[in-house]
Amino acid sequence: MAALGTKVTFADVAKSKDKQIGKVAEVLMQQNPGMANWPYFLCNEGTKHVESIRSGLPAVYYRKANQAIPATKTTIEEREFACAHFESKSQMDEKVASRGGTDRIAFNRWNQAMGHIQAMGQEHASLLIYGSPLTNPLKGPGLADVYSTVTEATSETARQVMDAGGTTGDNTSIYRLNLGENAIFGVYPNNTTAGLKRFDRSGGGKLVQINALDSDGNAGNYWGYEEQFEIDHGLVVKDYRQGSRICNIDPANLISGAGAADLIDLMISSHYKIDNPENGSGLWLVNRTIEAHLHKQSLTKVGAGAGLSYDNYQGRPVLMFLGAPVMRMDAILNTEDRVL
Repeated sequence: MAALGTKVTFADVAKSKDKQIGKVAEVLMQQNPGMANWPYFLCNEGTKHVESIRSGLPAVYYRKANQAIPATKTTIEEREFACAHFESKSQMDEKVASRGGTDRIAFNRWNQAMGHIQAMGQEHASLLIYGSPLTNPLKGPGLADVYSTVTEATSETARQVMDAGGTTGDNTSIYRLNLGENAIFGVYPNNTTAGLKRFDRSGGGKLVQINALDSDGNAGNYWGYEEQFEIDHGLVVKDYRQGSRICNIDPANLISGAGAADLIDLMISSHYKIDNPENGSGLWLVNRTIEAHLHKQSLTKVGAGAGLSYDNYQGRPVLMFLGAPVMRMDAILNTEDRVL
């Protein structure tokens, strides 16, 4: 399999010379900081990505002088990873866009666009965590779909999943991941770009006629502005040993303290489930409930919080655990079903 092309992250896009594109990327990173350094590569086969994954090692033999041994080879299997495509469309009446004067049109349009950008960003993050072709064939798998069971007899990835003991349908999860082209990464199709695309369908800010229905259901049109927002995303787990999940964490127990899981102990175990955990590309994904809990432990529980610290990471203070940043992903719910 040919080497992957140039890596792109949201942090890279935020530095774009195109100020509009950079501003969009900044908004998305503020929503879900855990996606800021998620690496994206171009698909190697059009709209899909194919990886040759080693599924078995060659045999090794001892021998004496002048004794022959059989040739062996690595067992390779090819796996395909699909990309999902989703969109949102904005239509704005010229009378609404020009409120406050014609010099406010750009501001009013951006204000309208922000809602679509936030919705697209939230859907992107949700797809990364909870995407499942079983529930929607247009969606690719998310992390929860890959690391979906603790039963090793039914899934090879189950050895990477740890049960925190929650028994209700109001649970959450923590993910420990190594990111990179030989581990876990994102892909996007050929002839597109990574991240969110914003297209001005009004032809450079010109008015267009927009078809609509009035309050009585009669078809008509009005002059206004139209924009389209698109994202293409695929998740590639090239080596499932580069990820682990702590599931069935009951947030209510963390708040009350009664019967709460020992997250520090579980996170240490989760860290060492990773193949080569110190490779420098690791991160933790948590929602803000877990982030707040870990922050408090880093301040008040010296013994239990060993390994937790606040350090400078890419120019800002970030909670770290065992050398990897703890990044917030609000797409991770507090209402997950119990993983069995």
